[in-house]
Amino acid sequence: MRKLIAWVICIFSSCWIAVAALSSSLDRVIAIVNDDAITLSDYVSYFNLKQLEAGETITSGSQPPVIDDGQLESLIDQRLQVQEALRIGLDVTESELDIAVRNITLQNGLTDEQLLKRLIENNITEAEFRQSMSEQILIHKVVSGQVARLVRVNDQEIDQIVKSYPDLFEVNVSYELSHLRIAIGNLDAEQAHARREYLNFVRDKVLAGQKLEDAMATSDFDDMDFEYLGWRSRPLIPDQIIAEIEKAGSESATSILEISNTLHLFVIHARQGDEIVVTEKRIRQILIDPNRKSITEAEALGLAQEIRTKIQSGEDFTNLARKFSDDLDSSAEGGDIGWVNPDDLGPGLIQVISDLKVNEVSEPVSTLLGYFLIEVLETRTRNILQDVIRDRARDMIFDRKVNSQFNSWIARIRSESYIELMGVN
Repeated sequence: MRKLIAWVICIFSSCWIAVAALSSSLDRVIAIVNDDAITLSDYVSYFNLKQLEAGETITSGSQPPVIDDGQLESLIDQRLQVQEALRIGLDVTESELDIAVRNITLQNGLTDEQLLKRLIENNITEAEFRQSMSEQILIHKVVSGQVARLVRVNDQEIDQIVKSYPDLFEVNVSYELSHLRIAIGNLDAEQAHARREYLNFVRDKVLAGQKLEDAMATSDFDDMDFEYLGWRSRPLIPDQIIAEIEKAGSESATSILEISNTLHLFVIHARQGDEIVVTEKRIRQILIDPNRKSITEAEALGLAQEIRTKIQSGEDFTNLARKFSDDLDSSAEGGDIGWVNPDDLGPGLIQVISDLKVNEVSEPVSTLLGYFLIEVLETRTRNILQDVIRDRARDMIFDRKVNSQFNSWIARIRSESYIELMGVN
């Protein structure tokens, strides 16, 4: 019996020693960043969160991970950014944190319970997750304020990158074309004018819906060259011609071009891939944010319903938006936010706006920001292909500039900071 007791005591003693050793190991300081200490447990939490972001599941074990130099340097950079945010007085409210966490669940199609389960599977506590989210919000704020807001992208830069790297912005656009050409270099002014008038005549007929062959049938000029070009992809068409084709928009013929003493008319029989047509709606809105008004969710909903009743009774939407709306950007404009593509909005608003008729005011729509009342003022269809291309180019230039500015900014902060690695690995 005494041997059994001694054996049990030995086991429990060994376990306690092992746990104490692991705890001591995890509390070991691996880096000093100004006045902050980064412990091995900080690194483990950071590592686990990165694995979670990558969609990997952590297998729990008793041994602390081998420290990766790159991961540690990233953690140090993160700590420096948080310190800088706090130094200039930035903070994160509980409301901001709740919204961020809620966005994570929505973007990943998870319930709160499923998110918590995934955290547990990856050895991450809810407190660690919320702390990480809070730090990410702080970092976003400080980088936006100290780096991104200083970056500007102008139209000339966009034009240049689209022209210089057409393959990056290729959207498989092609045109079915015919080409009419008349050389006027050896003609007098009257003869040249007559031929220009003829090409304009053909153009007008084509734009009116007449077939090109029929429009050309009345020609008395034997010096006109005609060629059916067939399908030509955008990169194979000279820039000057492409500019005229795009300027023509949905029309079936370009303007008359004069290039090197030759008149040109391009007829566009068909297009492929040159349209991204969306239905846009011009809307105005009233936002009731319970946090800004310091009221409950139920009170916010009640106020939104009361305002909707006022609108339906004939009160002016514009005045009510200026008086009640918590959307500071649009309230001064009477709630008018201009033309929007419903697909660009949050999931809670897409279906509502798509279903609304012109001059119809929605029921209160619940979102993370509060309750929205939305009215559709107009609708239109628009080809946004060029907008998409230019936005893609703008984002590319902006990201490159921000990365460059960020690298300089974080290098400066590092140079002004005290950083010491404490014998890692």
